[in-house]
Amino acid sequence: MARLRPYLLGILGLAAITFPFLWLQLQPDFTNNTIKVSWAPGHGLQFFNDLAPVFVISFLIWLAIRANRHWGWDKAVASNPAWRKAGVIWDVSWAWIAMPLVLAGAFLLNPSNLGLLTDVGLFMLLALGLNITVGMTGLLVLGYAGFYAFGAYFFALGQHNLPFFPWWLAAPLAFPLGGLVGYLPGLPCLRLRGDYLAIVTLGFAEAFRETIRNLDFTGGDQGIILRDSSIFSFVGGTLSHALITKGQVAYIVTALVLFLAVFLVQRLYHSPVGHAWVAIRENEIAAASVGIPVVQMKLLAFSLSAAIAAVAGVLSGAKDGFVSPAICEFQQSIIVLAMVILGGLGNSYGALLGAALLYLVPEYLKRLAMLQDTTMLPPFLRDSLQHLSDYRLLLFGAVMVLMMLYRPQGLLGSSRRKTEMLNT
Repeated sequence: MARLRPYLLGILGLAAITFPFLWLQLQPDFTNNTIKVSWAPGHGLQFFNDLAPVFVISFLIWLAIRANRHWGWDKAVASNPAWRKAGVIWDVSWAWIAMPLVLAGAFLLNPSNLGLLTDVGLFMLLALGLNITVGMTGLLVLGYAGFYAFGAYFFALGQHNLPFFPWWLAAPLAFPLGGLVGYLPGLPCLRLRGDYLAIVTLGFAEAFRETIRNLDFTGGDQGIILRDSSIFSFVGGTLSHALITKGQVAYIVTALVLFLAVFLVQRLYHSPVGHAWVAIRENEIAAASVGIPVVQMKLLAFSLSAAIAAVAGVLSGAKDGFVSPAICEFQQSIIVLAMVILGGLGNSYGALLGAALLYLVPEYLKRLAMLQDTTMLPPFLRDSLQHLSDYRLLLFGAVMVLMMLYRPQGLLGSSRRKTEMLNT
């Protein structure tokens, strides 16, 4: 009973907090300027009916976990020689296996899904860059969207003021300039750690957002419409209309940039630079005592992380043909940070997985509302799925809470990382 006590108290607390919203109804009386509170059991029952698919799926996952603990399927698969051999092949040749499959999607997917996956690729770039500072080096950054906005506005202002400034020229230039922008805020932040560093980086991002909101040449709150909204004008002419669409080229270029970024980050992670980052994350004082240049390594992490975000900003602005201050809102930084935490701090592939899940799942939940014309599903299930899209943010919060309770190291995080987090 003592083991179940925290869970029972949590359930009771949640029930007490949500009781007024689920089981009571407010009825305003404008004649007497009063509000009547009435008992509305139907509203609460409808809420749980809408979430019926979630409860069923959660129960099946719980059964699978219990069965795995009893029979040890994961250990049997991990000890299988064929599985080990496949893992070695993937580690050595993952790019040559994944790249053709990903690029083939440009010609197999419809335009709607193609645009959706292009946006996923951009968020994967952001998660990969933020993982360098937060996951590998242990520096909490809450203003990462500011570097993303810098890349987008760099490209937009260049197009606005120069006669020729295509995206394929802006992206290579944004990489060193973004690194410089990350280097400069990093200098005064070196003495800060933890929450203090997070607050300072958030302040930089908010200051940048308010600056571009109040400058005339940045378009203010209205933003900037690019002169040529075609992200891939170099394809141009008849060829682009005959062989490949702009959406397909957007997807291909984003995928290629993502593969290149993953390759470079992984090479750095397994190099002495990556080992230095991990040492700083584990114990900064011990790392400095063995001769690791802590200041230089932190600045390198800041710069590389900001450079990747700036390139993603260039691709985003070129893809959409429009940039505005909304691109660097605080919510954007929090979403990218949640992607890194969900996938697994310090794991590049985990950051990619977290970005894909946290972007695709809410987007596809939105599309559940369009199932009213689908006759393949039973009526009760179709109605539940339609209403499920209204609770996507609730589900997102619940998943993050469960992850922090039962798998704080993330989906692809190592058990060593979990031990580190629990001991801090």
